[in-house]
Amino acid sequence: MEQVVTLGSHELWRRARAVADVARYGLSYAMVRYFVSAPVPLDPDHVWGFLTRPGPAWQDAFIQGYPFRFQRRWLLARRFSRSHADGIEEHYDVSNAFYRLFLDRDLMLYSCADFDRPDDTIETAQVRKADYLLNLIQPRAGERILDLGCGWGGMMHHIHAHTGDRAGLRGMTLSREQARYVSEKFGYDVVLEDFITAAFEPASYDKIYGIGSMEHVRPNEVLPLLRRLHQALAPTGRLVLHFFSLNGDDLPTSTITGQIFFPGSALSRYEDFLQAAGDAGFTITHDSTHDYRPTLRAWFDRLVQNRDEAIALVGVQTYNRYLTFFPASWTFFDQKQATLHRFVLEKAR
Repeated sequence: MEQVVTLGSHELWRRARAVADVARYGLSYAMVRYFVSAPVPLDPDHVWGFLTRPGPAWQDAFIQGYPFRFQRRWLLARRFSRSHADGIEEHYDVSNAFYRLFLDRDLMLYSCADFDRPDDTIETAQVRKADYLLNLIQPRAGERILDLGCGWGGMMHHIHAHTGDRAGLRGMTLSREQARYVSEKFGYDVVLEDFITAAFEPASYDKIYGIGSMEHVRPNEVLPLLRRLHQALAPTGRLVLHFFSLNGDDLPTSTITGQIFFPGSALSRYEDFLQAAGDAGFTITHDSTHDYRPTLRAWFDRLVQNRDEAIALVGVQTYNRYLTFFPASWTFFDQKQATLHRFVLEKAR
């Protein structure tokens, strides 16, 4: 009886907070946080179905239109007062063992994979993606190569296996857990520093790449960062970026909901990135688009398969947060609010 009363009280609190969240942050934010705050493991079929199926027209209009733009700017301004490190640590410094439960076992890449066939595993799809990026980066032994937001070092390891040279590899991350993992597992040079604000020596790298890290660069930071990266590259250097950007509205309501998962981060529009790349002195020689949805579904399914171990590692709340994150992100891409791009940027001057 005591447990029933406790759960009932918690449910009343969740519903009251959801009403307040609708008024302050919008319906999408309220629904997502309601799921995340469940005191017991969520039912995966219900969560996936609820967050991915189309709603009625009035609901979609409300989700897309509220909070109003002036409210979104105010809410984001408050979030942007936090450092990048706060948001990165909140999302990534959960547990390396937890991420291993749903990421691919070979490279631990936390970014869009390339699924070509229905029977592809996440391992096959991530290696295919890594090979695709390897072809774009074109690393050679003896080159100085920088990984922006290196994650768990999977792409650095893929490059090392290709070139046989580890001396020129360097990674940057704000996640202490990731930095420790890469250092202990691979012994690569990893710097615990914010690449968005870091000062780079002129012509200090032959190749620079970022896989799923530009999503954390706020819109007003894109051009200054690209200018510093342009300066950091050797005269014949290249910058390879794999990230998703907004297709239309530069401040959709999904930016507010996204703060639940990535506090302090906000996406840029595709057109604005192209303009910034040109203004920074780059010529774009490759621009391809890729489908993130199969990867999100694969991560979701694998997390569900490892539910008990995940909860033992990080608790119910964190498990529920990621179980909600994947279908919410799937819908974000299914609605074509954003698209995953892979770019090659060459120095034009």
